Amino acid sequence: MKLFVIFLLIIVNVTNNGRASLETFSVMSDNWLLEDTTKNSASSCYRPCKFNVEPRFCQYNFVIEPTVTENGRAAITINGVTPGPPINVCVNDFVVVKVTNKIPDQDLAIHWHGVEQVAPHMDGVPMVTQCPISYGSSYTYIFNAISPGTFFYHADSVSHHSDGVYGSFVVNQPQPLDHHSTLYDYDRSSENTLLIGARFPKLFTANLNDMSQLAPDTIIINGGEDSYKLFVMQGYAYRLRLINAIAIECPVVASIDKHEMTVIATDGKAVKPVVTRSVQLYPGERMDVVVRASQENGGYWLKVHGIGACAGLATDAMLIYSGFNYTTMLQNKQADPINTESGRDTGRPVFGQMLKSKQNVAYDKPLKTVYLSIDKKVVKHEDSENDFRYVSDAVPKKPFFPAALSLQDGVVQINGKSFLYPATPAILSPRYAKLNYVCPVGEENKSQDPQCVQILTSPEGAVVELVLLNEGFGSNDSYTFHLHGFTMQVVATGQNLDKKPISLTEFKKLDESRKIDRNLINPPVKDTVTVPNKGYTVVRLRTDRGGSWMLECRSCSLSSLPTAILISVPRSLPLPEQIIKALSLCGNYKPPDVLLN
Repeated sequence: MKLFVIFLLIIVNVTNNGRASLETFSVMSDNWLLEDTTKNSASSCYRPCKFNVEPRFCQYNFVIEPTVTENGRAAITINGVTPGPPINVCVNDFVVVKVTNKIPDQDLAIHWHGVEQVAPHMDGVPMVTQCPISYGSSYTYIFNAISPGTFFYHADSVSHHSDGVYGSFVVNQPQPLDHHSTLYDYDRSSENTLLIGARFPKLFTANLNDMSQLAPDTIIINGGEDSYKLFVMQGYAYRLRLINAIAIECPVVASIDKHEMTVIATDGKAVKPVVTRSVQLYPGERMDVVVRASQENGGYWLKVHGIGACAGLATDAMLIYSGFNYTTMLQNKQADPINTESGRDTGRPVFGQMLKSKQNVAYDKPLKTVYLSIDKKVVKHEDSENDFRYVSDAVPKKPFFPAALSLQDGVVQINGKSFLYPATPAILSPRYAKLNYVCPVGEENKSQDPQCVQILTSPEGAVVELVLLNEGFGSNDSYTFHLHGFTMQVVATGQNLDKKPISLTEFKKLDESRKIDRNLINPPVKDTVTVPNKGYTVVRLRTDRGGSWMLECRSCSLSSLPTAILISVPRSLPLPEQIIKALSLCGNYKPPDVLLN
């Protein structure tokens, strides 16, 4: 009951400062910490987590603006750095982040990737859960860190994210509560979190050219050009947290010379331990591994190489045993740089969707199975039908073909449609969106426009099965999807063995004849999944929290149109009137599509 009252206090206290709609409640002051720099003091949020102690309010102030970094590159930074300040808290702490947008002529929102939210108001999706944070405005996120695990935060826009707006987010717990606490001696989340990112030769932000083919030129770990250093003591085991924080379709493979890794968690959820020489992470995925310093005293390379859009790129970190002089390692690296083939002789890497959950069994038989057909398509239309405005329910109904549909190689769509952001935040109520631009998932063919607000409605507490089918007629790409608000049980994933495209009709026949095997015993629990080219991924989720939640392929929409659906779960309690009035302030907000992708 106390938590419910606190939550109401948070969401009711709304300011009228334009499009930045939510502010902190009155007990907070303006003297906010830039970041938690008091590791060893009683006031620090990065601390050993204990039982039966009061949760803390962990306060951060993020100022996001264009910056020329120390290496001479232009970037969008948080408090002058990229990645942004790491957040390390204990389970049940309250996280309070005031975000100030200083990117000229740009709008912003911050998403807390993988963090389970009690309600959608702090999820950070513009025109779905909040008004965008306009230039010069501030917005305060406050939520309870209810689940332990490895997460990260990033700008909702792929462009802002790729230009530097992201950072690590770890929720620790008392070690005895960890399923795998007996497997490691040290869990130093501040020092042993490896945030894998990418840098690009140009900024995406405010660039009106087609940037979908722009590849990164560098993979980085924790933002540094130099090798990141992990210090260990011989004979002890350490928990490492690996995060693929790259916004585009760039999987990475990680390995450590002469060391095995024991995978213990994926996307913040415990799995049955698996010993491997290498692991593969898709964009947005996280993986926790245990490494024992069991070799001779010395220094060893932790190697990361990219595939997909990052093919040919590699970076490294250093695993350094206590007392070892690693100067020779650096000298040898200069003489013989680690190449992009490093780590490829470590056998088949382990990836998240092949793991088994530590405890969970599959949900009961789903209320319904929903098929999502995904493919890149070229939409036929006349050039005269292109419209450069942002379509919304405020624009008179007329044939509408966004300019992005002119891309020669097409756009990625779900069930033949591109997603349309609502003109008013979706959490208000479906009644605020005119039905002209809403299309229920599975009934998209009733809409004549190439874009619509694709909504899947599910009652609270129901189990829904989603079949994500990558047909592969229009491309040979795999696609990574992220689900906001919920976790998913991955019950099946596979690929057409003859490498031929597979239509939705063909797949349904296979499914109806029970040729698609489902793992109903200990399926992995994830929030980020990949759908292989000419293949499928089947997930189950329980819609146990009311609100509007996004299922999106973030990299699919780079310089194009969004590829997503909204999962709408009717709320048992209506929104307070103050929230409705505040969020309605951005009802006449009409950005170009590229600013919300």
